[in-house]
Amino acid sequence: MKNTSSVMAALAVILLLTLAGCRNPPPSTAIKTDSPALRGIKSWVAAGAGPCNTRFTGSLTRGTQSSAVIGHLDLINAYRFTLAVQSTDGQCAFVLHRNWAGAHYFVQPHPAYAALAKAIGTGVFLAFRRPEGPWHAAVKAGADVVVYKGANDNRFQWNFMADGKGLLLTHLRVQTPSGPVYVITFNTPSAKGKDSIDISDSALHFVLHLRLHNNSEACLNTRIP
Repeated sequence: MKNTSSVMAALAVILLLTLAGCRNPPPSTAIKTDSPALRGIKSWVAAGAGPCNTRFTGSLTRGTQSSAVIGHLDLINAYRFTLAVQSTDGQCAFVLHRNWAGAHYFVQPHPAYAALAKAIGTGVFLAFRRPEGPWHAAVKAGADVVVYKGANDNRFQWNFMADGKGLLLTHLRVQTPSGPVYVITFNTPSAKGKDSIDISDSALHFVLHLRLHNNSEACLNTRIP
């Protein structure tokens, strides 16, 4: 009987640890308070995102269907922006405006694309967020830096790559309370082109690739000295 109780107790402990692991960030080492990395992240958080006013081209893939897109992003900050998106096949087109009251449409999407338009707007909103209130920065096993933040039941994880010039934001993963996971990838400029962003959503299984054509540095502002 004692053996059975011991086994049950051990299983209970394992279950609790497993559940805790599902809710907590993966193992990492806290950044020292006097480190250049932490000072840089604090500056990045304080600076915020925007404003920027940029055109973009790109592609929208959902399932087996893919189409080219064009559009415009007028960003004041993550909470105030206007986003116009149109696929060149004419299937998906909308103009979304976000302000303190939430998101609404200047041009309504076709009903068949309403959920997709909402998800794209949410992805853009998340892409330009910064940690607010308490947040935790740490170094992962691969020497990359990660910032964790929970807010309104959303769980944010910003990932930075360390290189000779500082920290570079590579991607953001957001677990939303309703279930979908957003992954936003920030692609660095190269000799071949400007900054670009990839937004994907685990619920609708779409990938929106945006190539920014002007003022991209102000839009992304991803380099931390």
